[in-house]
Amino acid sequence: MRRILFLILILIIPLASSISTTMLPTYQPGETMIIEIQGNILEPIKSQDIVFRRAHVAIAVDYDVKRIGDKYYLYAQMPLNQNNYTLFINNLATTVNGQNQEIDYNQTFKVQGNMSDYSISPGFIISDKNFVLTINSKLDLPTTINLNFPDERTVTLQPGVNNIQMQISSVNQGIYSATIGKYIVPIQVTKTESNQAQEILISISPSSIKQTILTNQQKYYKFSITNTGSTKADNLYFSFNQNIFNITPSIINSIQPGNSQEFNLTLKRTNNPILESIFVARNDKILANITLNISFTNNESQTTNNSGNNQYYCSELNGKFCSATETCSIQTIQSLDGSSCCTGVCQEEKKSSNSWITYLSIILILIILFFIYRSYKNNKIPKINKPSPISPPLRKQI
Repeated sequence: MRRILFLILILIIPLASSISTTMLPTYQPGETMIIEIQGNILEPIKSQDIVFRRAHVAIAVDYDVKRIGDKYYLYAQMPLNQNNYTLFINNLATTVNGQNQEIDYNQTFKVQGNMSDYSISPGFIISDKNFVLTINSKLDLPTTINLNFPDERTVTLQPGVNNIQMQISSVNQGIYSATIGKYIVPIQVTKTESNQAQEILISISPSSIKQTILTNQQKYYKFSITNTGSTKADNLYFSFNQNIFNITPSIINSIQPGNSQEFNLTLKRTNNPILESIFVARNDKILANITLNISFTNNESQTTNNSGNNQYYCSELNGKFCSATETCSIQTIQSLDGSSCCTGVCQEEKKSSNSWITYLSIILILIILFFIYRSYKNNKIPKINKPSPISPPLRKQI
């Protein structure tokens, strides 16, 4: 009997230890889980093979999984309800006892305690250019956090959504573990030599949407992609969680410089809070993103309507105000700080090529006036001199 138990243990231990994660046993409600999936992973982990369950019920969780270097990372926004949860990774290709197999891996964790002060999205980055991290502060007062990427600095988080600009122009290519407040975020910088003249530049308007709507309310949002560069923007595609959003049209057409394409974004999930980003990429390079912070309520008086462009500052729309001598390459839009927010390119006003006609017309008019005046002087009727009065003859004195 002991030999049988020993053989069973030998068979079970490799299976249990072939795959593991850096998952913590406990997370706070609303916290961002960022973990590494460790082990001999033979094939890419697909997003659709990730499932979160409460007991036997699958729950909707904002998450993503990606390979960075030779490691796999997963991040997920923790539920707001305290309970026991399980992460499932299905159809995971690995080795068991030296044999290639597909297994269904699972690991349990708890969500308990106070609400997390803030969450972060995304939980990892692969980029060859500057990018934005979105930190959602759930505090009612400003709070300060420390960052060590790309250099040491502090950032003050305001209540709600905060977009943190991350500059990597001075960072060498490689993989970094960036400290962003209480989170350790894997960042892969993949710089490539490129012809700057051929660089594709785009912007998304609006760049963020924040709104509180009624639970189970059907909702869609409009946004546009504008080519702000001098080169045709082609081969663009969306990268987003298809369990939460639907985008129509789903294909991004080639966009000429200065032109835009509009899209409709529909929510598939209309009950649990949404804090997600939708990325526009080309050749696995992220060019722009739109951040959504959607919450739900059953009380109509608590709803907000902050989805329009005029509810955002021009800088939040990736726009700017052109100077008095410049014009926008596309039609300006309304923002909180003005009605002439340019999400295109500010260009120097070109002087009209017909200005010489104006000058010539003025000269001709002056010449004509001169001849009229001269003709008038030449043809003027001369004055007739009045005869002088005749003096009476003098009388001779006798």
